[in-house]
Amino acid sequence: MNPLDTLYIAAAAWIAAALTGLLAGRTRPGLLACCAVSGIGGAAAAAGGGWALVYGDTPVVTPGGAAATIVGGPLELQLTSLAGVFVALLGVVAAAIALYAPRYHEPGRGTAVYLAAYNLALLACLAVLAAGGMVTFLVAWESMSLTCYLLILRRVRRDDVARGAFWFLALSEIGFLLVVAAFVILASKTHATELDAMAARAHLVPGGWRAVAYLLALIGFGFKAGLVPLHVWLPEAHPVAPADGSAFLSGLVVKLGIYGIALFAFRLVPAGGAWPGLVTMGIGAMTAAIGILYALRERDIKRFLAYSTIENAGIIVTAFGAAMIFHAYRQPALAALLLLAGLYHVANHGCYKTLLFLEAGVVEQATGTRDMDRLGGLVHRLPRSAVIAFVGTLGIAALPPLNGFVSEWLIFQALFQGFRTGSHLIAILIVLAAATLGLTGGLAIYAFVRGFGIPYLGMPRTRQAAAARETGQPIAGPALLAVVCVALAAGAPVMLTALSRATRTVTGVTLGPLLLPGKLTVIPAHTNFSAFSPTYLTVFLVAACAIPLLIFLAGRPRAGSVSVPVWDGGIVSFKPRMQYSAMTFSAPTRVTFDGLYRPSVSVRRASDDDPAGRSGPVHYEVQVTPVFERYLYRPVIRAVEWLADAIRPLQSGDVNLYLFYVFAMILLAYFLGAV
Repeated sequence: MNPLDTLYIAAAAWIAAALTGLLAGRTRPGLLACCAVSGIGGAAAAAGGGWALVYGDTPVVTPGGAAATIVGGPLELQLTSLAGVFVALLGVVAAAIALYAPRYHEPGRGTAVYLAAYNLALLACLAVLAAGGMVTFLVAWESMSLTCYLLILRRVRRDDVARGAFWFLALSEIGFLLVVAAFVILASKTHATELDAMAARAHLVPGGWRAVAYLLALIGFGFKAGLVPLHVWLPEAHPVAPADGSAFLSGLVVKLGIYGIALFAFRLVPAGGAWPGLVTMGIGAMTAAIGILYALRERDIKRFLAYSTIENAGIIVTAFGAAMIFHAYRQPALAALLLLAGLYHVANHGCYKTLLFLEAGVVEQATGTRDMDRLGGLVHRLPRSAVIAFVGTLGIAALPPLNGFVSEWLIFQALFQGFRTGSHLIAILIVLAAATLGLTGGLAIYAFVRGFGIPYLGMPRTRQAAAARETGQPIAGPALLAVVCVALAAGAPVMLTALSRATRTVTGVTLGPLLLPGKLTVIPAHTNFSAFSPTYLTVFLVAACAIPLLIFLAGRPRAGSVSVPVWDGGIVSFKPRMQYSAMTFSAPTRVTFDGLYRPSVSVRRASDDDPAGRSGPVHYEVQVTPVFERYLYRPVIRAVEWLADAIRPLQSGDVNLYLFYVFAMILLAYFLGAV
């Protein structure tokens, strides 16, 4: 028995959950049964993925024998150590959503269809990660895109839903065509469609074709991963999907794009030179910086989290690109460390971003809005949700002792060793990438102080926020993810040991003894650089926070206490409007990067006779069109519309004219054949 056998249980559970949801999702018992079976599938996938990290690559198998085929080729399955990280994440995300969904969704026809599509999407994602052949991978990839499109269309009657779903599907199909082209190049040069055979014969691919295949894969998978400027579907699709759908898209589907990049970069077509790594690292660093800068201008919680997903995808891809550079300059230990750190960040981000999207659904369900400026004071009304969201916020802001700090620390420590390449230019470029990620990290802390503080702290800004209640809200799913985030931080040595075995399978480098020379101390590949212990750091910070609390409790007066008002500067009473809003909090950054945002400002007064506004309210509105949408996608859309208008006369509705077209094409085919 091997880890692949465990995945059969997960696949069977998700097929059963899809059927249960479709047939019985209109009733509460059917909804609960569907989620329970889906959760069992998630547990099986998590176990199989974790087992794969230790077990290594399984042999390629063809279920049902050679006669079992799918569209265009045989059904080939294989679970690799590289995919094991993503499979385990898939299982954790599926289990958390299974606990969350029964209290988020109401039974009904729409819910039944949605749950069926969601479980089929889980199955398609599992097939992508367990694909052992080109045809299996491509069929599973397209199936994943189509089922995720259905998830976004949950509330199909809304115009913004149609727009978000269209952006997702259109860019997914463009990316799919590029991925197909990359695979076709490899298949034609290696004369193989099995992924293991492609990897073994990668040396047969000429350098030029190898570069073309990798760039096609980078761009094609980059659409799904949300790399700039291919990222525009994320802020359009995430806000309009249900909360668990958004969590699934951000926590896992985006990671499949990253998996595709890693598959080509480290397994199928390992780069022979440094320039593919430089391109990958540069795109990743730019993606990280632009993602967090646009997150800072958002008031919608889910759009804010979508841009943060873009930022974290950039961090991971930066690590992968730098790993490719170190590999080209014969620094295998640092290359393996960056691959390991990138995979660690995949797991970390998948957990805390799924948590935060699920909590965004709790906020929206409790208050009826996602606008930060219409929230406030939720820590008193949703206390358990606030604590869970705070754990996710610490993780995503990469603050110790949570898990995001560990993976980002490893990435920074590896990047700062760029001098080991021996090339001054390359070392400078790697340090520039590290500096960009440093700016990104600082802005991320700033952004999530805003992202948590504005909705949860202070006073309620609206009656809906003041009336929010936690009764009936989903808690178990996000709580599970919070526990996983803490475990990934405190148990970092265990996670690093498992990931080092996975990277050994991919790179051939035994990183474990270098990374963990002691039981709990982590060293980034070279003993003369730095070291720290995530476990000791966690224990120390918890103790440092507990000691003042214990002192306070020990010295607390036993007599009754009297509460009196404190000095407040002479203010008669505090009002919600006196608080910082989300936009005023981020104003310094918006002013500093005004050249990137290029906002259009509109000011409307009740009367123009009094510019100060004493004659009535003044309405100030700022609208920002993302720079890539303005200068890249809008011109492309206009060109496509112009072309459609130009060829519209060809579709006249005249059957005789259509027969003439057919006749003309037959003549053209004969002519080309004769030539």
